[in-house]
Amino acid sequence: MLSGFKRASWPRAVKGGVLGVLLSVSATATAAPWAETGDLRARHHLEALSALGCFDGLTTTWPVNWSAVAEGLRGASDTCRTSEHAAYLRAALDRAKTATRTATVTLGGANEEPLFRHFGAQPAGQVDSSAAVSFTGRRFAARIQAGYTDTDDREDTSELRADGSFVAGRFGNWQLGAGAIDRWWGPGHNSSLALSNNARPVPGLWFGRQTHYAPRSPWLSWIGPWDFQAFIGQLEQDRAVSDAKLVGGRLTFRPASFLQIGLTRLFQWGGEGRPQGLDSFGDALIGKDNGQQNTAPGDDNDPSNQVAGFDFRAGFPVFGVPTGFYGQMMGEDEAGGLPSKFSALVGFDALTGIGSGSQRFFLEGTDTVAGRAVSDARFNTAYEHGTYRSGFRYYGRSLASTFEGDARALTLGGQQFFRNGVVFTASVTTATLNAEGGKRAQVEPDGAEILQANAEQDIVLAELRLEHGLLGGRLTWALAATDDPVDTFAGEREQVTAMAQWRRTFDW
Repeated sequence: MLSGFKRASWPRAVKGGVLGVLLSVSATATAAPWAETGDLRARHHLEALSALGCFDGLTTTWPVNWSAVAEGLRGASDTCRTSEHAAYLRAALDRAKTATRTATVTLGGANEEPLFRHFGAQPAGQVDSSAAVSFTGRRFAARIQAGYTDTDDREDTSELRADGSFVAGRFGNWQLGAGAIDRWWGPGHNSSLALSNNARPVPGLWFGRQTHYAPRSPWLSWIGPWDFQAFIGQLEQDRAVSDAKLVGGRLTFRPASFLQIGLTRLFQWGGEGRPQGLDSFGDALIGKDNGQQNTAPGDDNDPSNQVAGFDFRAGFPVFGVPTGFYGQMMGEDEAGGLPSKFSALVGFDALTGIGSGSQRFFLEGTDTVAGRAVSDARFNTAYEHGTYRSGFRYYGRSLASTFEGDARALTLGGQQFFRNGVVFTASVTTATLNAEGGKRAQVEPDGAEILQANAEQDIVLAELRLEHGLLGGRLTWALAATDDPVDTFAGEREQVTAMAQWRRTFDW
């Protein structure tokens, strides 16, 4: 793929950084058919190219298939091709194509389980290490991953985990798969109101488009590149409704070069003592049960816990600086056939190219008090349900917002991406957690405790992150500190959380 570049026309700064780009990619990329959720560099370079008008694909649904990346870069101008962003992605594409058999070792840990997680890989507990073997072919890919994670102060007894394992196949332009992979649905940098990597990945089955081709029909061509992803997953046994299922679907499309739109639907359904037939699934799928959360636990008219909403990302230059404006809203149920009681996320970011590399600065606000963004505030509502009383969580952690329900947060952040592969990020967040206090979720005797502030609390959170190469792999350091200890249902947290993770991939 790199042979397609016109090297003679590259600017001197780009020439000087190409070797570093190639080495940093080849040393750390994993053999998977997609760019992983949490890959800060891949996301930065994709969104940078998109903002510069050099990439017409989609960037708000992760993981992103490498074939979709290649299609989005097709037809890019010479100016686009010679940018550091294109150089990184084409090197990553080349690595993904040639690294068909790999083994990956990950070693990580922290002084305690991190309370807040954002887009970007980090340890999930005091000890978090794994080993994986991967195979990627033309039509099939698989990864077997075994890990050990110790969260210490929470009753998540699944210390031996297969998170990250999958098998997937390509059939035409559709991908079918099974496994437990992280997903991030939405445009936010710091959090998502739909799905994020805040909780462990839910094991299940999925299908979706492989490459985001635009429709050929003149009646539908206005949609532009589009993607559809859907899955059904199995939640844990020790929850209010044991073995409930999580079902999700997401449609994204790009009707204009500057605009991406996403539509998301998620619901919990089935489980022990709940209706699990095709009729109840059909009712849940069309939203027939919405608005009936106060029915008795065994009532067949209340088959699911629903959330649905939309998001967007718009990119355009402001005084010559590529700028993005984005937002997301998720409703708890339906009113008149549409979601209502919205939680909201809004933000903007700007891309600069100062010195040896590029920078992204963002300001992002989140409000998970249901309805407060557009109407009356509904406390004790967001991500909760009268029947599925463990809420929209998996092993005690929210499947969506890192700040949990009934929270408001404002984050100012900056990300520095050097051409030699070093990444440095910093952010400051002011937040109100668990407004009006109280514990709304039900925790079973052997279940994982809810990792949420146990009362209303105002905090200031500062976070630093450094990624760089080490011993042929990639080392990530991170530090998070709050002005006061956060007192959670799982106990009082340390004011400072220090964590590190090293990962290296070998060919075999």
